[in-house]
Amino acid sequence: MTVLDIRNLTVEYRTPRGPFHAVRNVSFSLEAGERFGLVGESGSGKSTTILALMRMLRGGMITGGELLLNGRDLAAVPDARYRTIRFAEMSLVPQGAMSSLNPVLKIGRQIGDIFADHRVRHTPEARRRIIGDLLARVGLAPEVQDRFPHELSGGMKQRVCIAMAIALKPSLILADEPTSALDVMVQKQVLATLGRVQRELGAAIVLIGHDMALMAHFVGRLGVMYRGELVETGPVREIFTNPQHPYTRMLIDSLPSFDRLASFRTAKRSPVLQRGRV
Repeated sequence: MTVLDIRNLTVEYRTPRGPFHAVRNVSFSLEAGERFGLVGESGSGKSTTILALMRMLRGGMITGGELLLNGRDLAAVPDARYRTIRFAEMSLVPQGAMSSLNPVLKIGRQIGDIFADHRVRHTPEARRRIIGDLLARVGLAPEVQDRFPHELSGGMKQRVCIAMAIALKPSLILADEPTSALDVMVQKQVLATLGRVQRELGAAIVLIGHDMALMAHFVGRLGVMYRGELVETGPVREIFTNPQHPYTRMLIDSLPSFDRLASFRTAKRSPVLQRGRV
């Protein structure tokens, strides 16, 4: 079953010099349970693509293409109805957890607002139990719902954002560089949590990022964005073994390599470098 189908999406921003196309003719689709990665440098259009999907663009507008979620044309959905789609059918795990959480509200209240906004009613006791179970699913103690965001570490805050994203069991999860502000060990833990809850839900997931190594370990299919265009897409293994676009090859070449490390160590032992050493 096709969960997401993006066809020739074009997003532009109006500037004094005329329209600037942040995304041009981007097309890809996802099946239920599939993991798809969008990789590219900052400004390549990755985040703009999913923010257009969430209808959360600031100053930008969709000027072309179609966005289909579970077969429904999202362009035909009015803004008031779109609020019911977010979290329930598709949800966003943001890049900056701290800026996405309200600093003056406890975690339980913020998760509870998702249920309230979608008119999911519980008794206070049931709501507390459900939120506690939700936090436990992402590896947090139920008591975390009684804390404020500033009382949590970066990894814990990101897990809270994952818990919020899966609260209403969406069929599509959009993760916008969810580990960019975390250290390497916490990155692995957060990605493992995201992968586990995604499998439990059977949801499709789009992972946004610029780390090719991270993508290789998480997604099954990869799309490479460059200057607003999707220049290459395919299974991760094929892209790594036989990249077709020069920008894709450049991203792969930027990864640490044992061969390059061995060459560097050999060069360091050369007489020329030895003589030039200070």
